[in-house]
Amino acid sequence: MLTMAFDPANPPIWLRKLHVTAAQISPMDYPSTPEEGILAVCRLSDEHLALAKAFAAALYSHTPEAESEKP
Repeated sequence: MLTMAFDPANPPIWLRKLHVTAAQISPMDYPSTPEEGILAVCRLSDEHLALAKAFAAALYSHTPEAESEKP
């Protein structure tokens, strides 16, 4: 197994603020069961789809082609 030398005075960049990141994580940020996690993903996916459709509709309604197609 290959190991890297670790200098405590100069830790790797990803490790320097790991304690700050760990302190910011809360168990309340995550679903308590897999089922709740799947439902949360489904809700986010539905919201993203609705936003994407709204943005596409807004973008399409402002194009010159859309202006010429209106009766």
